Amino acid sequence: MPHRKKKSFIEKKKAVTFHLVHRSQRDPLAADEKAPQHVLLPAAKVDAEKRREEQRQFGVFFDDDYDYLQHLKVASGPTELVAAGPSYFDSGSSDFRDEEEENKVETVSKDIP
Repeated sequence: MPHRKKKSFIEKKKAVTFHLVHRSQRDPLAADEKAPQHVLLPAAKVDAEKRREEQRQFGVFFDDDYDYLQHLKVASGPTELVAAGPSYFDSGSSDFRDEEEENKVETVSKDIP
C-alpha cells in the first residue's frame, strides 16, 4: 500500500494569526465583570514581498521580517548649506585665507610692538 501524503491540519497560506491583548478601557464591556478582560486581536499580516521591495528602494537590504521603514522620516524640504566665516583660532593654518586677509593680519601684527 503506497504512502499517501497527509493533508495538513492548518493551511498556512489561508491561516489568520491572532494576539491575545487586554481589552481597551474605552470598550463598554471592560466594566462588565462577566465579559473576559482579554480579547483576540487579528495580527496584521502585510505582504512581505511587497514590503521587502519597498525597503530595497530605500536601500535596506536586510533579509528579516522587521519593518525598517517605520523609522524613516519625511523630508521637511530642501536644505541649504551656509559657509561659516573664517576662524582665527588656528594661526598656523593659513591655507584657507585670502591674500587680502593675510595682508590684514600682517599689518595688524606690524602695528603691535
